[in-house]
Amino acid sequence: MLLRPRLSRGRGSIGRMRWGTVVAVPGLVALCVACTVGVPAAVEPMAVSGDPRPPGRAFQARVERVVDGDTFIAVRRGERLRVRLIGVDSPETVRPGYPVECWGPEASRLLTRTLPVDLRVTAAYQNGGRRDQYGRELWDVWLPDGTFVQGRLVRRGAAEAVAYEPQTDHADRLDQIERTARANDVGLWGAC
Repeated sequence: MLLRPRLSRGRGSIGRMRWGTVVAVPGLVALCVACTVGVPAAVEPMAVSGDPRPPGRAFQARVERVVDGDTFIAVRRGERLRVRLIGVDSPETVRPGYPVECWGPEASRLLTRTLPVDLRVTAAYQNGGRRDQYGRELWDVWLPDGTFVQGRLVRRGAAEAVAYEPQTDHADRLDQIERTARANDVGLWGAC
């Protein structure tokens, strides 16, 4: 329903517009904003309580581009590196010889929004090796506001928690987040 100003020359009007209209329109705008607050946002405003913090051995890197829902290209100390996020697996979108999986494009879009080009991130290796069998760097990654990227992906249903031995420092936390996402049919858990 479109609200139109009611014209009046009587008491309680501003010029020719009634006070009720002046109060109703901003009130409806505030109500619409309040209604969207409970809707999951595309980007969380800050780190989530309970997520791990970067360790003392963490380092800085710059995002060059996202490859898919769990892999991106970063630049560290002038070197271009292909990075695989530790402890998560997103649906496939670019793996040669494999079909695009359910919720793969959405997972890739979420990581692209989470890690925009030129974003400076904090990252760390875990004990047990710095590369996977495909030569990708294995990193835990945090946003400038302290958000644990893998936690965000699992929380949004864009990746499942998968413990790849021996890099399992955050496996329990990621499993806990996944259980909640599954129970609420978030992302791939509600769509696939």
